[in-house]
Amino acid sequence: MTYDECDIDDNDDDDDVIGDDGVEDDTDSDGDSDDDTDSGSAGDDMLQYLKMATDECKSLLGRVLFRLGQILLVVGIFCILFGVLTSHWVVRPSVNYTTENIQPNTTLVTKTIGLFLACRQSENDGGRGQCGSVWENTNFVSANTVRFIQFLAVVACILYVVGMALEIVQFLPINKYRNFLAENRLVEMFAGIASVLMLTAMVIFAGEVKNKAERVSGQQDERSGWSYINTLVGVVVCTLALIMMTMLRSLPIQKPGLKGGTWLRVGSQSSERRA
Repeated sequence: MTYDECDIDDNDDDDDVIGDDGVEDDTDSDGDSDDDTDSGSAGDDMLQYLKMATDECKSLLGRVLFRLGQILLVVGIFCILFGVLTSHWVVRPSVNYTTENIQPNTTLVTKTIGLFLACRQSENDGGRGQCGSVWENTNFVSANTVRFIQFLAVVACILYVVGMALEIVQFLPINKYRNFLAENRLVEMFAGIASVLMLTAMVIFAGEVKNKAERVSGQQDERSGWSYINTLVGVVVCTLALIMMTMLRSLPIQKPGLKGGTWLRVGSQSSERRA
């Protein structure tokens, strides 16, 4: 064997590695790069999967919170309507007719006062007696103020009902009106204006009617009744519901190929999952 042949054999030994079992291993010196590429690809796939799962969870959470906002809006509206139609906005303490020298036929002794209804005190047990119009059973310092409060409350209730009706319309299979209502936030607009009007009416009532309506001696320690508190809770619940619905309501699809979304997360929901 010549020197050149030996040199060739030595070069071959550098490329071919003999395994423990005597079989040549043709693995290249940079063979680990393929494994690294596979690992990197698997890591990217995992990150992409986690991102998709996270987006799906966020989308689901947004839809759940939006439905919760719708439920809260309905509950708040019913609380307000129930409070407006009852007479326990103001509850006055019972008085003794004999001690206070009150003549039932000539003096109005009001037990409870509402926005439209009021009840007199019973002559015998001091409980609630005859109920009727607030104008018949209560003496007001300013009748015009009471009329203004009633006007605000009536307009607010009408707007609440209109807003709830428009929300129902969006569930109908009429995409034209549904998209228009969602894009322009008409439900939130009507319900928001109604909440402002109702809260204004309640503030004026507390300052002008509760404190200034005429009362007999012994009724100075009057308090807010459950109807007033119920209405206040309804306004607060409606306000919270409006915030949730405004942020999380799905927007209509504007162009082909685009995804829908919300004002809070634009472009995060598909068109198949619009509210």
